[in-house]
Amino acid sequence: MSEWRDLRREASFRGVQFWVDSDSVPVGRRTHIHEYPKRDQPSVEDMGRRTREFKFAGFIVGGDFIAQRDRLLAALDTPGPGELVHPWFGRLMVTAGDCEVSHARNELGMVRFSLVFIDGAAAFPVQTVNTRRQLAAQVPTLLESIEARFASAMALVDSVRLRVNAVRRAISSAYAFAITCLSPMTSLFTDLSSLVYSVINAPGALAASLLSDIASVERAFTGYGSTGSLHKAKITGQAISDLSEQSPTADDPDVAALQAALIGLLQDAALLDLLLDMAEVPIAVAQSVEQPAALSIQLEQEGSTTEAGATAEAGVPVADDVLAVRDAISDAMWVIAGESQPEHFGVISDARLALDRHLTQVARSGVWLRTFRPRETVSSLVLAHKLYGDAMRGAEIVSRNAIRHPGFVPATELQVAKS
Repeated sequence: MSEWRDLRREASFRGVQFWVDSDSVPVGRRTHIHEYPKRDQPSVEDMGRRTREFKFAGFIVGGDFIAQRDRLLAALDTPGPGELVHPWFGRLMVTAGDCEVSHARNELGMVRFSLVFIDGAAAFPVQTVNTRRQLAAQVPTLLESIEARFASAMALVDSVRLRVNAVRRAISSAYAFAITCLSPMTSLFTDLSSLVYSVINAPGALAASLLSDIASVERAFTGYGSTGSLHKAKITGQAISDLSEQSPTADDPDVAALQAALIGLLQDAALLDLLLDMAEVPIAVAQSVEQPAALSIQLEQEGSTTEAGATAEAGVPVADDVLAVRDAISDAMWVIAGESQPEHFGVISDARLALDRHLTQVARSGVWLRTFRPRETVSSLVLAHKLYGDAMRGAEIVSRNAIRHPGFVPATELQVAKS
């Protein structure tokens, strides 16, 4: 196959595709010529590389050309640099310049564009907020509020009137949640009976030991994929929201009060564990203006650690997945806050805002997904080469869409990366 067929890409700007009739770009150096009297040769001063303006004579055609035109117009009007996929130069970060759109009576179903994109952006140092540190700063206040909330709830319980069997039935689902979502519980209690004994006879020591163990766990980010930190956080957030509904209703008011206090403690402890984990999630940093993110994006980052405590490979996150995790944890925090006193409600609200800021920044540093439907059943290698010019990215398409066989990607709607 000829080289130009391998290199050619479908043109798009900010993910909106358009057809190209012709393109041009000025190249060379900017110069200033100094001419002197009685000298035959001038002095040429090199002022740097010429600003590259990528100019296209393009068009959009089809039954939905109006909708496609509006999408491209919105992309052109968006301030700041965006990603241009050039048919011959590949992916570039550019800013839209003086563009024109035109319609013709004899070209129904088509709209023509004269597009100009300017290469380059000011790479000045910019001060940014350390959202990871802001999130971690919420932990001490949250710890104190959790202990105070649990102590206040347990003060309403008359432990003398409690029946052990009734308590066992009431907190059985809470114990199952703790064993699944809170690893320190496995070292604190060997079985349900020991938890019942502790919550009845030493509730303060129970809360202090649990929270201390969670805060002292050594943490490391394990990746954005299906076995990484973000995926586990989403599952835990959903489990926190479901715990209150799954617990059996206790008839005895003292047992019911103890049950509510313990469920609140475990939900708060699981939330504290999540916030500490999310404070370890890194923000993908652009290497340069021309390379906004790693192009070898693996949508199923499994993460890896070389030694104990070593930081896992962060990779590039998928923005849609990060936002789903953010929403799951935020929903869990609303569930906890709705059952809390005003003081604890305020602390949870502050922590939720810090979490939203951080995970939103993580999502902005990642890649977005789009819907794509192949015209026919193809192999994942062929599809990846068509979309990205890199057949080795076929595995991410298979993993993202749960394709049964990589050699046969069906002609259905697929979730693929925009870049």
